Amino acid sequence: MSAAPLTAAQRQELKALLLARRQELQAQMQQNRSNLAPAENTAGSVSQDENGRLTNQTREVDAALTSLDVDELARIDRALERMAEDSYGLCVECGQPIAFERLKVEPMTLHCVACKSQRERKQGLRG
Repeated sequence: MSAAPLTAAQRQELKALLLARRQELQAQMQQNRSNLAPAENTAGSVSQDENGRLTNQTREVDAALTSLDVDELARIDRALERMAEDSYGLCVECGQPIAFERLKVEPMTLHCVACKSQRERKQGLRG
């Protein structure tokens, strides 16, 4: 059973979801960049060595999160480009429409459920 093509209202709803998530990510990335900035010397009950270790751990986590955010932001941008090209909502494997319900959950997806399941089974056999 194949999904129906997206209506204009559904496309608008999905575009709004993508743009809202994009804005959230940009705010998170800005916060992470702030956390990555050199820390000011603050007096407290934690020793300088302990404070330095905690600061380094925080920076490593923030850098990793920023990297994940950049990847997700790129996926959002690709989805928005596909919308502009009128190929959004079509599975890149089989060309069939991706169900609106699936796109609402994962608006950046490139695959219908059947193709995604098949890809995961193949990866499971290799991994």
